[in-house]
Amino acid sequence: MESPTANLEAFVSQLVEEKGLNYLDEETLTQVKSDLMERLENRINAVIIANLPSADLVDFEQKLESKISEEEIQAYCSTKIPNLPEIVAAELLAFRQSYLNG
Repeated sequence: MESPTANLEAFVSQLVEEKGLNYLDEETLTQVKSDLMERLENRINAVIIANLPSADLVDFEQKLESKISEEEIQAYCSTKIPNLPEIVAAELLAFRQSYLNG
């Protein structure tokens, strides 16, 4: 099973291809993908925080500070936000539309 980060990297690569930026030199293309990845992760993190029950925010922050794994973070969020996959999918679609039409 691929990690969430690998899935996001594939999503970003697809966006770059759809935008028609594959003609860029490798260094520029790498920077574009890195910038997109950072923006995408920030938006996903914001939507997760917005959907976490307020009573769980302190606990979640403590877990992040304890450097738990990506899989543990995902599992925690999935238990606290039952419709997490739908929320993230909606954010991915919104990001895609904004990027391709912007």
